[in-house]
Amino acid sequence: MKTIAAAVSLAAGLALAQGAMAYPIHGGITAPEVAKVLQDKGYKAAVGVDDEGDPKVTSMAEGVKFTVFFYGCNHTPHCNSLTFQAGFHIEGGLTAEKMNEWNRDKRFLKAWLDKTNDPYGEMDIDAGDGVTTEGLANYVDNWDSAMAEFKTFIGY
Repeated sequence: MKTIAAAVSLAAGLALAQGAMAYPIHGGITAPEVAKVLQDKGYKAAVGVDDEGDPKVTSMAEGVKFTVFFYGCNHTPHCNSLTFQAGFHIEGGLTAEKMNEWNRDKRFLKAWLDKTNDPYGEMDIDAGDGVTTEGLANYVDNWDSAMAEFKTFIGY
């Protein structure tokens, strides 16, 4: 009997521990929730607001500062989508053909040029119908590895 009780207690403890690591986020995601996931993965993360008053989180990956912008917030802290974005200053800029090459061959990180032909990389996340912290952590891993590839691709 004690063995069964110990097994049930152990299983409950493991379920609680697992629940603390990954939990669902419903009704949109907040900047503090994104910052927490980044911090749990070892990144620094600062919560702020963008020029239009929507939340944002700034951080750094692969030696590059990036910003997480929030959309669909409707004047609440809960937003239904995110964009991870990083920009790079490249002396002389890059060509649209170079960015098209990236976008043709890569799936998750899209690339574009600003008015001075400096490249930007972005990754969008739909969080309106819910996301888990574990799922968001996987997106952070995808972002990190895509940023490493993108830096090499643009010669940064």
